[in-house]
Amino acid sequence: MTTRKVDKGPSESKLLYSDPWIRLRLDKIIRPGGNEGTYSVIELKGGIGVVPLTDDNKIVLVGQYRYAPDVYSWEIPKGAFPTFESKMSPIELTKNELEEETGITATTWDSLTLVRTLLGSTNDKVFLFLARGLKKGKSHPDDTEDIKIKEVSLDDFYVMVKNQDITDATSIAAVALAEKFLEGQF
Repeated sequence: MTTRKVDKGPSESKLLYSDPWIRLRLDKIIRPGGNEGTYSVIELKGGIGVVPLTDDNKIVLVGQYRYAPDVYSWEIPKGAFPTFESKMSPIELTKNELEEETGITATTWDSLTLVRTLLGSTNDKVFLFLARGLKKGKSHPDDTEDIKIKEVSLDDFYVMVKNQDITDATSIAAVALAEKFLEGQF
């Protein structure tokens, strides 16, 4: 199947829903075959994910209930930009989120990559980082969060993935990339 690059955006776009977390819009488009159609797009604010690695090579995870899938989820600390128009840098957001959710600060920060989640339906992009030289402090999560914290070895992390205790794709990608980065392969 070939794809056709579209030089212009949608011919018409209608905002269907907006709140502080998401926007939903409906675009009129010309499909690759030339036919007119519509495309629903969920706009997200973008965000970050960070793999905090202790001096003894344990990954700090946060656990919390996730409403939409109705599951308790263990994952790396993550967060969204404060607004859709935020000018905050990804590393600034990452440092803030790590300290907020876990109380941890770090002396060494490495950028891993940018990932785009749910490419077929959202504009979401998540910047991934590795944090080392950790110093523990007191967390101060938002009043919407009830977060537990635990440290796991890399082997235990992958066992949790295999057992479906960790199903968050961003966390799985970030830890795999952090491992390759530390091995000098990424």
